[in-house]
Amino acid sequence: MTANVTVNKPSNRLATGLVIGGIGLILAVTTGVQAGSVDLTWSQIWAALAGDSTEHVQRVIFEIRLPRTLVGLMIGIHFAVSGWLLQLLSRNPLAEPGILGISAGASLVAVIAFIIGDWLVSSANPYNNASPVLHYLPLFAMAGGLIAASAVYLLGLSNGRLSPLKMTLTGAVIAGMLHALTTGALAFWGHAHTELVAQWLAGSLYGAKWNHLSSLLPWTVIGLAGVVLLVRPLKVMQLDDQHVHTLGLSLNRWRAFALLIATLLAASAVGVAGPVGFIGLLIPHISRKLVGANLPAQLLFCVVFGALLTVGADVLGRTLFTPYEVPVGVVSAILGVPFFLYLLSRQS
Repeated sequence: MTANVTVNKPSNRLATGLVIGGIGLILAVTTGVQAGSVDLTWSQIWAALAGDSTEHVQRVIFEIRLPRTLVGLMIGIHFAVSGWLLQLLSRNPLAEPGILGISAGASLVAVIAFIIGDWLVSSANPYNNASPVLHYLPLFAMAGGLIAASAVYLLGLSNGRLSPLKMTLTGAVIAGMLHALTTGALAFWGHAHTELVAQWLAGSLYGAKWNHLSSLLPWTVIGLAGVVLLVRPLKVMQLDDQHVHTLGLSLNRWRAFALLIATLLAASAVGVAGPVGFIGLLIPHISRKLVGANLPAQLLFCVVFGALLTVGADVLGRTLFTPYEVPVGVVSAILGVPFFLYLLSRQS
C-alpha cells in the first residue's frame, strides 16, 4: 500500500498542477482580453465574438488585446522551455537564456540591425521614419543568439568535452560584455527611436500584432519538436559523463543540439518581445520541485506555467498603474529577483 502511495504522488501532483495551471491560464487569457486602460464588459466581449458589436470594441479585442495575449502566451513557452533545456544542459538551476548570454547576444544584434536599418532609411528619405528592420527583428535576434551560444559552447569546452560549470561562467561573462555593448550602441546612436528600442529591451508586449504571432509560430513548432527529440537523450545526459559514454551516446553532439534548440526558442522570443528575464529561471525550477525528475512532466509544466506567468505578468503590468504601462520584463524581474537570490543562497 505504501509503495502505491509513493508511486502515485508524482502523477497526482502532475494532474493537480496541470488542472490548476490550465484554469489559471484560461483566466489570465480572458482577463488579458477584458482588462486594460478601458475595461470591457463580458457582454461586450460576447457580442464581439458573435460579430455584433461596435467597430471600436472589435478593434480593441481582435487587433490589440487578443494578439497581444496570444503572443505573450507563446513568449512564455519559449523562455520557459529554453530555460529548462539550459538548466538540464548545464546541470545548474541558475541557468537561463539571460544568464548564459543568449538573450544579450540576440538583443545586441537586433539593436545594431535596427540602428543600421534606420540610418539607411533616413539617408534615403529623411521624412520616412518607418524602419523595415522591425519586421525582421526575430531573424536578426536569432542570429545574435546563435553567435553568443556558439561562443559559450566553444569556450565552455574542456579537453574536447563540454564543461557545464565552465559554460555557465563563460555565459555570465559574455552576457555582461554584450549588455555593455548594447548600452553603448544606444548611447552612441542617440536617436529619437531610442525610447522605442529601450522599451523593447525592457521586455515589452506593447504593440504585439498578429504578424508577430505568425513570425513566432514556426519557431515554436520547430523548438517543441526538437525538445521532444531531446527528452530521451536528456535523461541519459543527467548521468555522469563516463557512464554516458559507456552507453554509446554522443554527448557533445546532443549537448550542441540542445543548446541550438534552446537558443532558437529564446532568441526568436527576444526578437518579438525583447529580453524578458527570469521566466526561464523560475518556471523550470518550480516544475522540478513539483514533479521531481520526470522530464516529460517537467516539460508540460514549463509549457503551461511559462505561458501563465508571462500572460499574468503582462496583465498586471498594464492594469495596476493604468493608464501607465509597466513592461512585462519589469514585472517578471520583480517576481524573479527575490527567487533568484533565494536560489543563489541555496547554492552557496
